[in-house]
Amino acid sequence: MITTTNKLFGFSVARRSTRRILVVVYWLCIAAFTCAFLFDQMRHTLDVFGIIIALQILTNLPSLLGGVRAGGVIKPYRGVKWAPLMDRDEVQTVFSGARPVIGSATAADLALDERETRLRDRVHFVSYTLMRWITLFLFAGYALLALLRPEWTRQAGLFLFILLALVLWSLPQTLILWNEPDMSATDMEEPR
Repeated sequence: MITTTNKLFGFSVARRSTRRILVVVYWLCIAAFTCAFLFDQMRHTLDVFGIIIALQILTNLPSLLGGVRAGGVIKPYRGVKWAPLMDRDEVQTVFSGARPVIGSATAADLALDERETRLRDRVHFVSYTLMRWITLFLFAGYALLALLRPEWTRQAGLFLFILLALVLWSLPQTLILWNEPDMSATDMEEPR
């Protein structure tokens, strides 16, 4: 489930304690970004620069964890072909272009065994169940805000959308990073 060749900012993710620290730092970064975005929108209203920064964060921050494409610390979905790589058997990492899978160390990181597939399905079910409740809670908060301070709904709506998108795209990967046990020495061996 967790790759053996990729490191997140130079840190090995073999130990659960290290992964948990990285997860906490990741969510603190998301909290800091969303709070800064909210305060900026409340002071200056919506501007093009804020939207560009928000889009960059939305597209780049969740990809650090992996899962959607190779390059993060979570193995990507191998059965899904994305448009840029549709006809080729290549992997695109976060910090480099597409490279062939066959014969590279990345090939071992792409294969999910039966246990990992079941675990991934269970984690996604749990995370999307949580997201239903989080979405309902955020909608109730937004409706209450609309009743009490309707002038704030314009800024709060975009903030809640960005927060919801970041949580939705990051929750399954962070649950996997948080809950997977320490990797054994045999898991960390380089594939031949």
